[in-house]
Amino acid sequence: MKIIDMHIHALNTKPNPNYLIKKLEDAGIFGACVFSNWPDRANATLGTSFDERLEEVINWTKDYEDRLYPVLWIHPYEENIIENLHKAVKAGVVAFKIICTDFYVYDEQCITVLKEIASLNKPVIFHTGILWDGQVSSNYNRPINWESLLNIKGLRFSMGHCSWPWIDECIALYGKFLNALRYNGDNNAEMFFDITPGTPEIYREELLTKLFTIGYDVSNNILFGTDASAHEYSDSWAKNWLDIDRNIMDKLGFSKENREKLYYENLLRFLGKKNVNVDIATPTTDNSNAWDCKNSKVIDIIEKWYKKLEFPKCFDDEFYEALSTIPISDAITIENYDLNCKDGKRNLLSFLFMCDELERKYEEKGIDTEILLDTLNDIVIWTKTWSEIKGELYLGELHWLCRHLGMKLFKIGRLQFIFGKAEVNHADADVAIGDNVLEIHVPATGPLDLELCEQSINEAKTFFAKYFPDFDFESFTCHSWLLDTSLKEILNEDSNIIKFQNMFKILKEDESFSILKYLFGKTATPYNLSNFQPTNNFTEKVFEKVKNGGSFYISYGYLNK
Repeated sequence: MKIIDMHIHALNTKPNPNYLIKKLEDAGIFGACVFSNWPDRANATLGTSFDERLEEVINWTKDYEDRLYPVLWIHPYEENIIENLHKAVKAGVVAFKIICTDFYVYDEQCITVLKEIASLNKPVIFHTGILWDGQVSSNYNRPINWESLLNIKGLRFSMGHCSWPWIDECIALYGKFLNALRYNGDNNAEMFFDITPGTPEIYREELLTKLFTIGYDVSNNILFGTDASAHEYSDSWAKNWLDIDRNIMDKLGFSKENREKLYYENLLRFLGKKNVNVDIATPTTDNSNAWDCKNSKVIDIIEKWYKKLEFPKCFDDEFYEALSTIPISDAITIENYDLNCKDGKRNLLSFLFMCDELERKYEEKGIDTEILLDTLNDIVIWTKTWSEIKGELYLGELHWLCRHLGMKLFKIGRLQFIFGKAEVNHADADVAIGDNVLEIHVPATGPLDLELCEQSINEAKTFFAKYFPDFDFESFTCHSWLLDTSLKEILNEDSNIIKFQNMFKILKEDESFSILKYLFGKTATPYNLSNFQPTNNFTEKVFEKVKNGGSFYISYGYLNK
């Protein structure tokens, strides 16, 4: 997804477009609108003349005309402003920046300038909302003042920072501009939201929630920016705000299509770089909910995978209630999902949705659907486990399950296999620490039959050679409580666990009581084991060993390919 930062200040600095492009790329951003310095008419101390500003901003964007867009900051009362507007456009300026520092947007002179800009088919980027300039000036920037632009035909303008702290007023104003389309058609000005931070982080979710869920069709009229400086662009600042906004939009179910518009497509239309006929839903009295920020197909996809993975019927009521009340965005991916999310129902719906993309990747490689469904059955297993722990429908274990959806783990027959790296040297296999290996994991799906395990390993050799031929490896490894050699003290040689263990050469053992959570439950520890009851001879022996102060281990072993 391409991203353009439409709100960057040059601030009378030496132009260095190569530096700016590099910093933008570090942030994952494709391009930017670069604002010139203050007009000297607006700030006698920091401002510069028209010609100086024009030269500055053109040089900041030189040689990157398809990625860096020059925006000239103007004051409607500066000398020769109408003549200079034409001069700026001829020089390559794509938009104008205005801050109402000492005038109202509805002043006659300002309206005259805006009409001229509209005739040149260029947009205006306004600051709106509280203004931090050391002066008594914020009243000039109340959003309702911009109602006066309604009838300037052809004018495109953006409301910087969504007019924080007057975001409700700004959104209401947009509703009026939309509604006016019903009366005046294309004879109105067109208003855009510039969601550049100005809203402190604590208010950010309130802003985006109101903006994207009020029901006004904002999809074609939202723009992204950072308010960063061109000469010291902070990629960490930009990435932080992108992450903050993404998490909020994920929570709202804000669609991928709308994000593509927000970050790229809308700006091109705003700047006049792309001619697109947009169909905007216009609200009417008592019917503001004409637009939904979500992709309506998401619910069907989630339900499809719930049925496909054959979840137990006992989850149905909670599942369908969650499906109808928790919005999920089609823009989520396993790469950017918050794996520390504690909303178990949201996790389940999200992971089921992401199964669709995984299926597409399997189909591209020609991998059997049976392997896909076997692999994804872990979602059902861990939903059962965590729902029992939490007492409600809940999916946890996300750091584990992300491997399935990231196409890094495959269940082939009885066992699961993961792309991995050797933890220690395998002397007789010529495998060093960090070399490729296939890790073996044992899902809780039935007896650990040795014949089925051997068959699974043989099938895995064929599978990875066919579908991942570039992944060279010499060993299978296993790092598990199942390889704990002390288990031979309580299990006989013909037990499945010992037979499985004997397949591997054990290289290291570390004391661990992880065995308890697999045998007694996820919350079991040596300190609370008395709260659990053994269910068979094996668990009785483990119980007694722990009670008597014995230790268990997690061991690392390998077997050669």
